[in-house]
Amino acid sequence: MKKSHAENVVGPWAKQKLDALESYLAAYHKVMKNQKFKLIYIDAFAGAGWSRIRAPEQDSVTLGDLLDSEQETAQEEYIKGSPLRALGTGPGFDQYYFFEADKRRANLLCNLKEEYPHKKVCVAVEDANSGVQNLARKFPEFARGVAFLDPYGPHLEWKTVEALAGTGKVDAIINFPINMAINRLITKDPDVRQSWMDLLDNCFGTREWYDLAYEQQTGLFGNDLPEKSRETVERLLGLYQRRLNNAFGHTVAPSLVRNTQGRPLYYLMWASSHGRGAPIADHIMKLGDRVRPPS
Repeated sequence: MKKSHAENVVGPWAKQKLDALESYLAAYHKVMKNQKFKLIYIDAFAGAGWSRIRAPEQDSVTLGDLLDSEQETAQEEYIKGSPLRALGTGPGFDQYYFFEADKRRANLLCNLKEEYPHKKVCVAVEDANSGVQNLARKFPEFARGVAFLDPYGPHLEWKTVEALAGTGKVDAIINFPINMAINRLITKDPDVRQSWMDLLDNCFGTREWYDLAYEQQTGLFGNDLPEKSRETVERLLGLYQRRLNNAFGHTVAPSLVRNTQGRPLYYLMWASSHGRGAPIADHIMKLGDRVRPPS
């Protein structure tokens, strides 16, 4: 284990989403084994391959942690990240694309080319959103793929999701950090910081999130005042689920991931342009807490 992997830190809860990804990839290979498509795996915000697990006593995350792609230092247990799980599951894909903007983490990912010399691995040191969007525009005609979209905070742009949906050939597994990051940007004061507004607009692909998050309340003097709704998380989860379903055509109920104290963090979501993988995704999502977003 390289000492520099300590720079890539995750909470203990990360195992749930990574196990779900690995289970889906294993089932995906079984479904596609007799197909003649070129199989492509896309990993946005790929990390360093291995991650160091934060100790339970450090099981708290600040807003600054989430807006900054750097992770805080942590303890001694390590876990295989999504790139290693994808490379080691089933017969594998014909092509792997790992996107990581941090050069140190990207260098560690490049070492995987030596560890898996027979795998076609492309490590792109660039913004994941622009990289995935460019890849989607030139996605091969006779190809199918799986994309794992696991942002550090509210940094996955809706344009990226939309680009993958537009291929009609990619199953997407998305970490939607509504509790962990997005809800923290939606302050009680409706005068949200402009930079945060821009982040959320890019994340949802619409300003509709604002009207769902804030309700008009009648003040003492009869004037209407916007106030943050107690149902903000549920409403925004529903908005994102509806937009996913409209973009891809097929979704399943998301699965809630909690921290070691039982607090909600984020939701695992699945979407695809065809329904073949829906029963598999639905079964895997049932391993966590299921949520039915409002319609």
